[in-house]
Amino acid sequence: MKNTKKLLALLLVVAMVFALAVPVFADEETPAMAGKTVILHSNDVHGAIAGYANMAALAADYEKQGAQVIVADAGDFSQGKVEVSSNKGLNAVRMMNAAGYDIATLGNHEFDYGYAQLVANLKEAKFGTVCCNVLGEDGKPVLDGSKVITVGDVKIGFIGVNTPESQTKANPALIKGLTWLAGDNMVKAVQAEADKLKAEADVIVVLAHLGVDAESKPNRSTDLWAGLKGVDFIIDGHSHTVMTAGEAGEPIQSTGTAFQNIGVIVIDNEDEELDEDTVMMDALDAGAADFQPEEGCFTVYTDPDDINTVAKALEDEGYKFDTAQIEMVPQTYQK
Repeated sequence: MKNTKKLLALLLVVAMVFALAVPVFADEETPAMAGKTVILHSNDVHGAIAGYANMAALAADYEKQGAQVIVADAGDFSQGKVEVSSNKGLNAVRMMNAAGYDIATLGNHEFDYGYAQLVANLKEAKFGTVCCNVLGEDGKPVLDGSKVITVGDVKIGFIGVNTPESQTKANPALIKGLTWLAGDNMVKAVQAEADKLKAEADVIVVLAHLGVDAESKPNRSTDLWAGLKGVDFIIDGHSHTVMTAGEAGEPIQSTGTAFQNIGVIVIDNEDEELDEDTVMMDALDAGAADFQPEEGCFTVYTDPDDINTVAKALEDEGYKFDTAQIEMVPQTYQK
């Protein structure tokens, strides 16, 4: 599916979405996302468990459109609301299992209940957990630093890295024996994982729980990106920032907190590279009156306040759509 680029601004290769509608295709049509791999991601969920249903539904939506889907998290899933804190983060792992998560890294709050509790929780995880810069008493990483997920013919390498602030934000007695690589040593650890993945992975993504707050320098995701080679994208967390790129245009995305957004990264399976056809359509910025749809089928992500305006503008162009449901809903139009 080609999205008409003159409608709205292209946001790198990502879209920020809030809810969904399921597209309908005629029998003879090729599904819109056939030949694509979609990475859906969250960060800093902090017990907002209702969002896991949205994540699972969005994954199912993309699969119905023909895409192959990977679901990832950039940390801080264990602590927050009572629904997950009541049993020290275990419910979060169970919810992520149910939602179909494939891969995650650790946030600082994963250590709130102690390292022993974290290990116990992760024994129930059906998803992989990666982190390269948290070391045990033996000086070795306590988790695998990276993992390759194969989707069809495409291999995607995921590297995990945790903020060194964890060692001061968590109770020292509960993380005794652990050390964190920080600054240049943290960058070197991530680069070492990237170097290992080069021969195996087609695309390399870092799951970083680092954030972009000024006080986190030199351990921010932007600091990490500046020192890396051979990495395609960073999915970030920790600072609860909503961003589709770093201040200097770095390919770093963060979705805020508590499922404010769900991040979407699209990979073209044939080219084995990030797809430039994924956009977020914002009627407020583009102006519904300027809509000139070119393709037979496409999806609009729009603000709730603009749904009626967008719908009328597109109906005037002869498009039909599935009615919006809740919040920022992708509406699929078919001419």
